[in-house]
Amino acid sequence: MPRYLPEGIDEFDELRAHPDALYVDKTEPIAALATEMLGLAPQLFLARPRRFGKTLLVSTLEALFQGRRELFEGTWIGQAGRWDWARHRYPVLRLDMSVRGAHSRARFEEQLASRLRRWVRRLDVDADVSQAPPDALADVIDALQAKHGRPPVVLIDEYDTPLTENIDHPEALEEVQSSVRAFYGALKSCRRHIRCVFMTGITRIAQAGLFSGANHFKDVSFRPKFSALLGFTQAELRETPDLEADLARCAANVGYGRADFQRALQAYYDGYRFSHKDQAVYNPYSLSLCLSALREDFQPAGWEPDAFPNGWSESGTPSLVFRLWQKGRFSAEALPEGAGGNDPLRLLQKAHFDAAYPERDVLMYQAGYLTLKPRPQGGRYLDFPNREVRLAFETELRKWQRHAVQTWHDEEAAAGGAGAYAMREALLTGEPQQAQARIDDFLQRFSCMARALPPQTRSVQPYAIYCRDMLYSALLAIAAPVRLAERTARGRIDIALLDVARTVLLECQADGSAAQALRQAWDKGYADPYRASGKPVRVCGLNFDTERRTIAGIEVWDLGTYDPDSQRWEHEPVDGYALTRISRMTDAQRHQVLHAAGDASAPSSRAAFPS
Repeated sequence: MPRYLPEGIDEFDELRAHPDALYVDKTEPIAALATEMLGLAPQLFLARPRRFGKTLLVSTLEALFQGRRELFEGTWIGQAGRWDWARHRYPVLRLDMSVRGAHSRARFEEQLASRLRRWVRRLDVDADVSQAPPDALADVIDALQAKHGRPPVVLIDEYDTPLTENIDHPEALEEVQSSVRAFYGALKSCRRHIRCVFMTGITRIAQAGLFSGANHFKDVSFRPKFSALLGFTQAELRETPDLEADLARCAANVGYGRADFQRALQAYYDGYRFSHKDQAVYNPYSLSLCLSALREDFQPAGWEPDAFPNGWSESGTPSLVFRLWQKGRFSAEALPEGAGGNDPLRLLQKAHFDAAYPERDVLMYQAGYLTLKPRPQGGRYLDFPNREVRLAFETELRKWQRHAVQTWHDEEAAAGGAGAYAMREALLTGEPQQAQARIDDFLQRFSCMARALPPQTRSVQPYAIYCRDMLYSALLAIAAPVRLAERTARGRIDIALLDVARTVLLECQADGSAAQALRQAWDKGYADPYRASGKPVRVCGLNFDTERRTIAGIEVWDLGTYDPDSQRWEHEPVDGYALTRISRMTDAQRHQVLHAAGDASAPSSRAAFPS
């Protein structure tokens, strides 16, 4: 009977008991981790992005130290002589610190006390949990040792959630951090009564600030021997029979050859690296969701790799990155140009997560948006791990851009300002200089947000696209009838503003010229879909300056309405006159030039404009 990667099972005993669940054997590196915990460095810490199986790892360690040998039957560690089950059997205190929504010290300690009561009932020990959480934790540890005659192993999952939940609540962060510090401080005071501690989370918060001087945790997040501890390697996909068979089945189901399907999977879900070792891993959650979708539904011929599901983003993107980005809370100078020179790994190893003012690239690496990539000539750099994450970032970025612009407009309106209405009117009827001034004023308010983005992410959204999306968001904020990147026969119109009185088409460029943008809109016939509307059409070419982070110029051409009899626009450009020249003229000057050019009713050639 075939077995499949499970969706959402993060308890080791539940996974092993399920007859249809496939377990990719990770017990060899897990045994190495457990051995290190029992050695001279008994306090270890591992950071990984969300949805990477950290909870399943903690659950597996729990079963291992509890001596539940039956759960490991058929695995690497289950073979004779690879683990001393009698010697390494300990009571286990497993703490789940995923406390959410606690935006005050009182609320956090209330939730923590509730969890302590549940842990005590589960462990069946006589401990006083009515005390303050640090004292209650110490009492539970003493009670476990007294009951079993052996010091307990402490496993802490999602240790940083109480803090990351409050990063954008500065008034609550300090007091919650103080409470968390006191709680973890109990681990240091009980150190002689604890066999070992393993802690996992997403961020690497400075230990001196969180553990009250308990800087004894050894960070194994970048150790090569643990680089593939979580996630699946290409070899594991190939060497796990049930998984290899499932991949072949899915490839046939969508009409792809096995090799082509594998390359598509790699591009979409592979690519995470966590050490200087060039060992890439797949996001296990994303891969399991993908195979589940492609296994069940037959895809007709012509299925494209872009149809892969975005499990990582659909299960909840790490919005913390964008909340801080919008509020200007990034320290963008920490890793110059986002790459840390030729070896960002050294900077990542030294950098810790400052909850008050996080370093941009460090946070994006820990959140899973960036990962280490090898350079062909040697060294490493930071980049998106794969296509799924790249698309997730782009989608989330646009959502937060719109949120930021809507907030700006609402604040402007509340203060009696025109907000986005003034920019819309300038685009509809104003002179080019007026429209440029309005757009410049608008973009200057958000220039710090654009500069806060890492260079890697700017390759996803070049500055022209960033500005286009910001203008689109401004028009959405006032419920204007507007379309983004609308497809035509020869390309895409960047923005189409479909006002009752007229249609305005915007074509955007960066570090070029407004005249080039205007000419491109004409050459590609972007106005053609609006010939039958009966409304006048205005075409605007916009050029943005990536260095100054603003608009460098705008050129406007009012085509007027379209005459189906002559098959010409009312003020159609003529051969020999660049749009950049004509767009600056008054109506009287424009009429004079067109008249001097010859018969205005003669057909024009869109390819005849000078460069």
